[in-house]
Amino acid sequence: MSRAALSLPIALSLILYGVSQPIGGLLIRRYGSRAIITIGTALTAIAILGMSQISSFWGIYLFYGVILGAGGIGNSFTGVAPLLTNWFRERRGFALSIASSGSSTGQLLGVPVLVLLLAALGWRTTFFWVGIALLCGIVPLCFFMIRNEPGEAEREESAPSPGGAGQTTSYPVPYDLPWVQCLHKTPFILLLTSFFTCGFTVTVIGIHWIPFATDVGFSAAVAASAFAVGGGLNTVGTLIAGPLSDRLGRKIPLSLIYLFRGLGFLLFIFFKNDVTVWATPMMIGLSWIATVPLTSALTGDFFGARNVGILFGLITLSHQLGAGLSAWLSGYIYDVTGSYNLAFALAAYLCLQAAVIVFFINEKETRKPLAAAAPEPA
Repeated sequence: MSRAALSLPIALSLILYGVSQPIGGLLIRRYGSRAIITIGTALTAIAILGMSQISSFWGIYLFYGVILGAGGIGNSFTGVAPLLTNWFRERRGFALSIASSGSSTGQLLGVPVLVLLLAALGWRTTFFWVGIALLCGIVPLCFFMIRNEPGEAEREESAPSPGGAGQTTSYPVPYDLPWVQCLHKTPFILLLTSFFTCGFTVTVIGIHWIPFATDVGFSAAVAASAFAVGGGLNTVGTLIAGPLSDRLGRKIPLSLIYLFRGLGFLLFIFFKNDVTVWATPMMIGLSWIATVPLTSALTGDFFGARNVGILFGLITLSHQLGAGLSAWLSGYIYDVTGSYNLAFALAAYLCLQAAVIVFFINEKETRKPLAAAAPEPA
């Protein structure tokens, strides 16, 4: 098969993955996070097992293009966000950061294992055993360990008491409305727009960084190594951003993350040397996934646990649309101009724009305590 032909089912999978996000959010509202996360993980396991048995090009379309993409209803952060929003209020950013870091940590630890399995067993056997591990290990873990919301004991134990013993503080959900009525609210529009920028900018460097670096004289090995180091910093940035947002609020760290990412793009446009070839992917890598817990936490803060799944799913769809546009447009810019400079400049501008957009979110609406109430006597 040609690379172009093999890319088609991959593109289909990415598109379905994006479309599945709001669908998963709607299903979570009705059936709960545990059921949908379990189903999404099971679909992923079935897709990977099926890939071990394919004998034609259409098998790739079915298992990788369709079933794997459909697994996004539950195996994505859209499935996790409502769950953690239910469980955590005071340290929600920290909890979402830990969950987000699983993505980069999984790549860091899982990819080398897959490389070894491919070399030792071949691709069919590797697909088979990875699928079995998911089906027999992760799927039961999701079903038996996840609880959709805390019980009364956990609520009492985790309730904040800034006013002293025996007092709890409640915070408002400014737009605790049917989800359709939330679509025109200012926080949703601002988060939707800024997350489009996230998808656009990470795809610019994810797909076009190595060609850009090699075009201007660096070796592919150096470019790839720098990109790998940047990827390793994903976890660091994510674990810093969440706890910081619990203390300082979410919009300021999120705005600074976009600004920092934009500076990374600008750095390589104006200075292409042995320092910036490492510094640019490291700066962007440090901010790569850090936007996810903050954006999802803001969605939960403004719209509540019952709406965060569907609304963050739509916001994630915006991210995927930005990623798809970026993959094509950056290549088109290169074909027309003979350089990636303009594509990187566009990414830097969008980061600056996103930093300004996020700054206009009125986070004070979510930070005003409603009342401090003493518990009833036992």
